[in-house]
Amino acid sequence: MSDSWDERRKAQEDGYFDKVNKEALARLAKRKADAARISPVSGKPMEQVTIMGVVADRCVESGGIWLDAGELEQILKNAHEAPGSFAGFFSKLLAK
Repeated sequence: MSDSWDERRKAQEDGYFDKVNKEALARLAKRKADAARISPVSGKPMEQVTIMGVVADRCVESGGIWLDAGELEQILKNAHEAPGSFAGFFSKLLAK
């Protein structure tokens, strides 16, 4: 009896995660289909720029940069780990 309940629960769990994954893939596909994001400043399409390995959106007119969740943290992490980073620069200055 317990085995059939466990199998049913596992099937429901698998179905739930399958649904969540399909929704996430649909959101990603929709985002890729949207060619360019619109600038909240100028209302015109923004260009994509790469900053420390992270793709960000930049308003062509104002020069403003828009980051998605977690992208600022990734840029800071990459900048800190990069050779010749600001952290290395300042530690050399303070050592003198």
